Amino acid sequence: MELTMFERLLQLPLFQGLTQLEIADVMSHVRLDFANYHRGDEVVMQDDACRALVYIISGEMTAEYRDPKGRFTLTEHLPNLKVIEPYNMFGMHQKYSRTYTFSTDGTTLTIDKPMVLKNLMANNIIRINLMNITSNKYQQTMRMVWNFPDETVWQKIVKFLLTYSIVPKGKKDVIMKMTDLADIIHETRLNVSGVLNEMQKQGLMTLQRGGFTIHELQNLYR
Repeated sequence: MELTMFERLLQLPLFQGLTQLEIADVMSHVRLDFANYHRGDEVVMQDDACRALVYIISGEMTAEYRDPKGRFTLTEHLPNLKVIEPYNMFGMHQKYSRTYTFSTDGTTLTIDKPMVLKNLMANNIIRINLMNITSNKYQQTMRMVWNFPDETVWQKIVKFLLTYSIVPKGKKDVIMKMTDLADIIHETRLNVSGVLNEMQKQGLMTLQRGGFTIHELQNLYR
């Protein structure tokens, strides 16, 4: 059975805890912009200004991070993404950190930042939910990156992937030279090559010309 719009909104992190009546009251004062996309369509670009809440109503997405120094590109497959970087609407750097593209046909719901500040933030539950989203993102990042060991070459490669990933799991496509990876993690190319080949031998990744694919990131550090 297809979900109603209220049921879809209740699944989104920002609206969890609200009743249908509360959502109806909030939404009656907010302009909702819906947009349909085809597979391969970009929704936002890396370094675009983050001036709205963008919700994924249907469809699956990928997020592509391009290193500013041109050393690598990391693409994540995010089939369960619900909202695009709500934590970057505030703070010193109010820009998207990645380019988000639909890997299937999909639909988005966009709420402009002025509406968020004027109408949504007036609701205590929504305000707390947004604080929790931001806090959880920070805590997850610090726990995974700062506390992850980096004593072996294997661990250093995994920590590199965790550092530049939105979520610490799932499929990751990396385009980069092995020498650049070696430089970033302060290891020799020979050591890096040996570990990557061992990962491939264990079925954890696939080496390709100019890069590699991690099938499931969690399997590298479980």
